[in-house]
Amino acid sequence: MAMDCLLLEGLEVPCRVGCTEAERAVPQSLRVDIILRCPSLRRAGEQDLLGETVDYRLALDLISAVQGQEYALIERVAEVLASVALRPPQVAEVQVTVRKRPPVQDIEMVGVQITRQKA
Repeated sequence: MAMDCLLLEGLEVPCRVGCTEAERAVPQSLRVDIILRCPSLRRAGEQDLLGETVDYRLALDLISAVQGQEYALIERVAEVLASVALRPPQVAEVQVTVRKRPPVQDIEMVGVQITRQKA
């Protein structure tokens, strides 16, 4: 079934993440992109109704969910963000991409991308 999508791209999420204490010593700015897949946003678009779509202020909830927390893996950060992104009733599926600058030279960014659906 085809679904409509809302995009939250380029979120800058401060988080302590890394496998070593040195990596987690200071918050890093993670780059997060989220695709919210909804069965239909037609009513929102035709009638200009915010209540029929997902409020973009969801981005604040996403940032709050991981800001100030400490994780070993960006995979865990992605899972936490996916669980928050699935909360609005209109959202059936999410795709979450999390990227960070690694402590390894010669690699600009590393990342993970997950897709999760409502149970």
